Amino acid sequence: MKTSNTIIINAPMKDVWKIVATDFDKAHLWMGPVKDSYAIGKGENNNGAGMQGRICHFTDNPDNAKAREFITGFSEAGKTISFEVNPVNVPGVLPMVKNDITISLVELADNKTKVLWTSQPTLKPLGYLFYPLLKLAIPLLFSTMLKGLKNYSEGQASLSAKTS
Repeated sequence: MKTSNTIIINAPMKDVWKIVATDFDKAHLWMGPVKDSYAIGKGENNNGAGMQGRICHFTDNPDNAKAREFITGFSEAGKTISFEVNPVNVPGVLPMVKNDITISLVELADNKTKVLWTSQPTLKPLGYLFYPLLKLAIPLLFSTMLKGLKNYSEGQASLSAKTS
């Protein structure tokens, strides 16, 4: 199953890129479900990302549900970042083994960026029973995350414009 979401952000592409890629470890600043996030393997990635990935906590308890996310592709020139999301300490009924995500940016104008979020989850056998529901739910979840990215990016752009 592959799903895609797109959003237009009224902010310069370089600023949106900094948020989604350069500051990959700071997902908690814009990703609603993420309570805390931090880098793993900082400075150890050979593809230019500056880190191997991040840990995203979904509760205040670090022993509860989280995601371990490894950067699998990074193109500064192409403004594309790919990463593999692996759930940790989640209920066994979660229908997903992992999720491969790619975020790509396209500059539409000086202060307008198109963001394409593509998700390709690997489902557990039980997940295929819920396939029609997941096909609807996964894009809704990522649409919410993209709205968070839009709000955060546009807020940062507004702050930047006020200080220049």
